Amino acid sequence: MKQSDFPAPLTTLIAQNAAATDITTIPATQSRTGDGTASLALGFPPETFIARSAGGVPPRGQDMNGLLNLISKILRAYQAGCCGLYNSGFAQAIGGYPAGAVVSGSSPGTFWVSTADDNVTTPGSDGATWQNLFTGYLPLSGGTVSWLNVAGPLTAEGFDGITAQAVPSNPQTGDYINYPSFYSKAQGRGGQFIFGLQEHVGSTFTGLLSLQFNDGSWRYVGWGQNQRINDSQFGPVAYTSDLSGYVTNATYNNGLSAYVTSATYGSDFATSDSRVINLAFGHRIQAFQTSVGNGSSSGSWVTFPVAFSGIPFFFQANSCGNADGATDTDYFCHDATATGMYVRPRNFSGLANIIVIGPK
Repeated sequence: MKQSDFPAPLTTLIAQNAAATDITTIPATQSRTGDGTASLALGFPPETFIARSAGGVPPRGQDMNGLLNLISKILRAYQAGCCGLYNSGFAQAIGGYPAGAVVSGSSPGTFWVSTADDNVTTPGSDGATWQNLFTGYLPLSGGTVSWLNVAGPLTAEGFDGITAQAVPSNPQTGDYINYPSFYSKAQGRGGQFIFGLQEHVGSTFTGLLSLQFNDGSWRYVGWGQNQRINDSQFGPVAYTSDLSGYVTNATYNNGLSAYVTSATYGSDFATSDSRVINLAFGHRIQAFQTSVGNGSSSGSWVTFPVAFSGIPFFFQANSCGNADGATDTDYFCHDATATGMYVRPRNFSGLANIIVIGPK
């Protein structure tokens, strides 16, 4: 198929000039069963497929015009380049937009892409499974760059680089972010760069970095920042390649390979319960208060805040008192399981401090 094979756009709708008596608006459902009128739900109803001699009803030309007019309106909108607005009622009716669907935002020029199937969330709202169509892109011209609270239009500044200028009327003064030829400031590590960044606030330079074309590594320089890099054996400049075997501090000299991802760290230590402390290597501590009594020979059953994966290997109950006869007592802890244990006070019932250690 060739591009020239595409049919001409619909400048005139089907039945656009039909007399009012020759066209009808097609309803969602048939208004009166058996009268032969068309609807979106049935199209032409069953009675229009039965011979008149057998009690059938012929299809109506007004309905045909109405259906074709409706379809041609939709086709012409798409041919005109329209991308439909998000419609919450439509979303509910069809069970949600599919992943990859594109809708227009309420502001012209805003478009949203669905990131999930069966999507009934509203674009732009908190937690909505939509993202802006232009996420990750920057306009080629006329846009703004935001970095370290400095924003402004992009302007070329000679061969040395590009500036995101906070004060466009005077590109050499004020606070701005600059991409210059600053390799002379790298204090002897040598080499040129293919991209660099420094923040210039008044007469102070901070947050300098560059991407080296010779080995592809980043070079960082900071004044009064990133002390572990500044005070390293590499001086005030360090390469990412330097850091592969060092942490730039003698106390932590294990290299980047000794560190874990944030996801792994969260899996090891994250907890939403202040009574629970998760440790590395599959261990968990639980410390909490609960009321126990000695009304039975077993005492009270105490349920742990979070179940262990096995029987805890340490459990203990302590008094909440301090030489107070009403609260100071000893406790017997026994028959522990992954989910709880029995605690029986020797003398007085009441609050007890519980500490349990076991497998996470």
